[in-house]
Amino acid sequence: MELKKQHIIEAALTLFLEKGYPNASMQDIAERCNVSKATLYKFFESKENLAMLVAVYLMEQMRLKVENILAEEETFSRDTLRRSILARMENFSERNRFLSELHVSLTPQQREKYLPAIHRNHFGVMELFAAIIMRCFNVESEPLAFELTINLNGLIKEIHLVAKENIVEMNENAIADFIVDSLEAILEKRVGKAPLMTQEQLEELRRAVKHEEQELRPVLRKKRLTRDLKLALEDYEKTGRADKLKAAEALLTELKELEQKEGVTHG
Repeated sequence: MELKKQHIIEAALTLFLEKGYPNASMQDIAERCNVSKATLYKFFESKENLAMLVAVYLMEQMRLKVENILAEEETFSRDTLRRSILARMENFSERNRFLSELHVSLTPQQREKYLPAIHRNHFGVMELFAAIIMRCFNVESEPLAFELTINLNGLIKEIHLVAKENIVEMNENAIADFIVDSLEAILEKRVGKAPLMTQEQLEELRRAVKHEEQELRPVLRKKRLTRDLKLALEDYEKTGRADKLKAAEALLTELKELEQKEGVTHG
């Protein structure tokens, strides 16, 4: 069941990016998935419900790319942050356009129902980049790292706002270098000053957004298991360590159990 749901989410994502959210109907999505519209509504109560899950899934895919970069690093450096920013910028304009179209189309009641899940996922991305900044720049203060993350988000958004209409052609590697340089300059000015948020305020914010979106959790769990299994096998191939093979076997068992619940059989 979750496998089919994931297939629908990915097909809807493609259509929303191709046609724009307002122009892609549930009938279009059903045809792309080779299912009836009635089947679609068995999985998703509305187009808005499906779009919300697509939005969370889209951000999570970006987050997984960043986490894969971090998994390759023994020590974090300026280049680790630069590569993570490049992954963050991939399809950024398309993601932003879709999220903007979704937000505008929702009624106030729908915003109250659906947007918290997107906000929770966005906060998770901020936490991830704050952790990267702390390690790359040797920042001990988490509130200060969050300040730098806010600056990072703003720089990416404004640069893509200029570049999205092809007003100015920009090299993404140059953009990433510019952002890292800017964060270093801001850090130099902010060290020793009172942060925008105290640690207590940050913890209060974290408590408010800590719950993951329940409907998407099985889909994301499979993605993470697949990624972790690949990394464990690569580690075993490089090191020959028995504990890496045992970890891979445990992950494979968990992945098989998840797929059996979904009705998937392995040959």
